[in-house]
Amino acid sequence: MNYRERFIKVRDFLKPYQRMWENEIMLTYPGPLSEYPEAWLEELLQIQAKADVIRLELKDAEGLVAGHELQAFYRSIQDLCLLPPAPTYPPMPEDAWTWLYVIPKKQHEIRRLAPHVYNLYHSLGVREVVDIGGGIGLFAQTLTNNYQLPVTSVDMNAEFQRTGRLRHEKNARDPKNIVRYLHMKVEDGGDFQELLKENVFPVGLHTCGALAVDIIRAGAHAKVPGLVNFGCCYQTLDARPDFQNISHFAQNNGPLWLNQFALTLSCRAHRKMDEKTYDLKLKVKLYRYAIHLLLTDHYGLTDVLSLGNSPHSLYGRPFSAYALEQLRRLSVTATHTEQQLDEFFAQEHVQKTIHRMIAAGLIRDALGRVLELYLLLDRAIFLEENAYTVHLEEFFDEDISPRNIGITALRQGQSCET
Repeated sequence: MNYRERFIKVRDFLKPYQRMWENEIMLTYPGPLSEYPEAWLEELLQIQAKADVIRLELKDAEGLVAGHELQAFYRSIQDLCLLPPAPTYPPMPEDAWTWLYVIPKKQHEIRRLAPHVYNLYHSLGVREVVDIGGGIGLFAQTLTNNYQLPVTSVDMNAEFQRTGRLRHEKNARDPKNIVRYLHMKVEDGGDFQELLKENVFPVGLHTCGALAVDIIRAGAHAKVPGLVNFGCCYQTLDARPDFQNISHFAQNNGPLWLNQFALTLSCRAHRKMDEKTYDLKLKVKLYRYAIHLLLTDHYGLTDVLSLGNSPHSLYGRPFSAYALEQLRRLSVTATHTEQQLDEFFAQEHVQKTIHRMIAAGLIRDALGRVLELYLLLDRAIFLEENAYTVHLEEFFDEDISPRNIGITALRQGQSCET
């Protein structure tokens, strides 16, 4: 794949929709949703069946929308985000202890990634694998127990590492083959840079925010034989301007700047939903948009305010219960009675505005994967600029692990079967 060509296509696709992805839906209120084509909103508002709306939530509009422009919008997203699957290898050996206290999502990720790392370890002839940001070291321990690989687990959380040591000492298959834990700050330089100079293979499974970029930069500077990295928590990059558009190619070709709202959108999960999950998500949106309208229209609070997570039980109660709880959290004195709050929520123009905002949200949410790809293509191009052959591939099932795009980079001149 030509990542530079794909980057330009992604950039050019995103530019006309910039006002969509750089603003939360609520930021446009009380103004009209002018950046969202009226015909698109009207068509989406006609789609009422839960199964159909769930498909739209997952960016699947085939057969659901008739408007040519809206069809083209969804199809472009599908085409731009199409990536090859990661190569498959013989499954990792397992035993009764392999998945002790390991949640299904992590099991799925390890099953897919461990054989890939095992193959690269032997193909590249490295000294050891370095698992970065691995927490208690579940992935690292699996590599040592099931493949007998030498692994160092690096993390800044000393308590996680203490828990990991105890777990591995108790369950290690071979007492001589134990994960080495290093309590270390990962950055492009310092002690971590010294660690990479010893012919090691760094792996980062869901390395949050700037950590992923630090690993990529440090690995390139150290000229490691190869690396594997998965990004996540992109919203934390908002405070780190030098961690976007890191490649010279991006910098020199009209780069986009993703603000906090765009970065948050880029890491928003798109999971398969059953109807029960959909019902809750819809109720959350109805109440969240309604409280924003109430705060703007009647309490003079025009900013988008963080309300925190509310218990699910609150969404099963009338809007007044939800609204009074949020006003309390915001230290705002309620001037409405419970009856008045419920009457506000039931007003026709309020419901119409909310449902238009929900329809606009369907359009905006579809851009999240494209924004994520913009960030990852930039990182892939940076590695190419630093003499690496790069593979950008889907490793995990998106419904299980939405951040499923992995970067595999191999130093040019290294042989590998991938």
